[in-house]
Amino acid sequence: MYAILDIEATGGKVGEESIIEIAIYKFDGEEIVDQFISLVNPEKKIDPFVQKLTNISEKMVRTAPKFHEVAKRIVEITEDCILVGHNVTFDYRMLNQEFNRLGYTYEREWIDTFEYAEQLIPGMPSYSLGKLCDSLGIVVTDRHRASGDARATIALFKMLMDKDNQKIITKKSGIKSPKKVNNKYEKLVENLPNKPGLFYFYNSRKEIVFIGKSINIAQSVNQIFTSKSIRHNRIKRYTKNIKFELTGSNLLASIKYINELIKIKPALNPSIYNKSVYQFGIYFKENKTTYSKFEIGKGRKTIPFLSFITKEEAEKKLEKIMTNFQLCQKINKGEKDHESCFGYTVNTCKGACIDKESKNEYNARIKSIVEKTNYPSDNFLIVSKGREGIEKSFIVIENGVFVGYGYYEFHHQINTMERIKSIMTPADDLPDIKAIIRNYLFKAKENQIIVIS
Repeated sequence: MYAILDIEATGGKVGEESIIEIAIYKFDGEEIVDQFISLVNPEKKIDPFVQKLTNISEKMVRTAPKFHEVAKRIVEITEDCILVGHNVTFDYRMLNQEFNRLGYTYEREWIDTFEYAEQLIPGMPSYSLGKLCDSLGIVVTDRHRASGDARATIALFKMLMDKDNQKIITKKSGIKSPKKVNNKYEKLVENLPNKPGLFYFYNSRKEIVFIGKSINIAQSVNQIFTSKSIRHNRIKRYTKNIKFELTGSNLLASIKYINELIKIKPALNPSIYNKSVYQFGIYFKENKTTYSKFEIGKGRKTIPFLSFITKEEAEKKLEKIMTNFQLCQKINKGEKDHESCFGYTVNTCKGACIDKESKNEYNARIKSIVEKTNYPSDNFLIVSKGREGIEKSFIVIENGVFVGYGYYEFHHQINTMERIKSIMTPADDLPDIKAIIRNYLFKAKENQIIVIS
């Protein structure tokens, strides 16, 4: 749990300043679960420069609560939380200073978004909160007011967590594993979301030993912990903590899953580092002298039309394609005896088997199905559901190559490739990623494709 905060102070000599406004948002990694926002009476003058910068006047704070009157609420809302702020050492110093005046020792772990922005989003013209947010397309309301700056920090923090493939933020923050309970399995799996994303199993040394993906994280994790298979028993034995990351869409979950398996190489995942996960494919067998068809295969030199992890998945999908697009089962198997197939009698075949549909018409139709997986342009986005609210997720194809993914809330954040790249998490264009994208294009709606000029 995180406490995203921002503090405005009177200004003056270091050690003599006092808080004039504080905003704290309790954030569970997905949404705000509690908040505290208040002006604070500093019982001293506010520097004129600060008054002009923040628009907080001495008159405004005269009737505000004094720090000792809000101190208990600050302790409660930040209990068991990691403080997060932009240049958070200032905010943390101000809190320590105020609590020390009350004779209370206030200690919390903290994360500085300034530090991680420099590491995870290199090359920005400035890393001050306002200029950084402007570069990244993050809307900041009430700049230099505690609530506005804290909300901007939440948006920035979410973006940094998205870009943190190596989990350096988690490692650096020193997040402690849950305390042992009598039934550790129940404790481990509680409060997991029923949403798409990735889940990470950590061992006692805080190392990621297993990564999973699912359209329903809670359901998949529960299946592992109720399974009695040898493999799942081994996973359970080593797991001491579980974290998750929502992706909004199964498309992004699948892409992030492949990238993170290869980068992190968890000990308990099946090794895929030198081979493809999507080993089975539906191949298009074009024939200009007779009817074209689809075949299921594995490891061929040509690129499959659609790709799958198991042969059963490929067979099921091909059956669905044949029915949905009214293709002839007999023709696809190479059978031609001038008798209608069963599909023709139930209107799932247009009659190629009895020459009701010509070879040219049939082949043109089957080729148009294959072309659904072609990239619509050299530069485009595939947009899908975000994690919450109006947020959307996207993946980026540049010059025909997958280059990364990200999230946005406002269209101006994705109206140029320069802006897209500033909020994008770079990723490798792996064979399995290509397969995932082709699979998705086959079913994508027109409004999910945005061509970038």
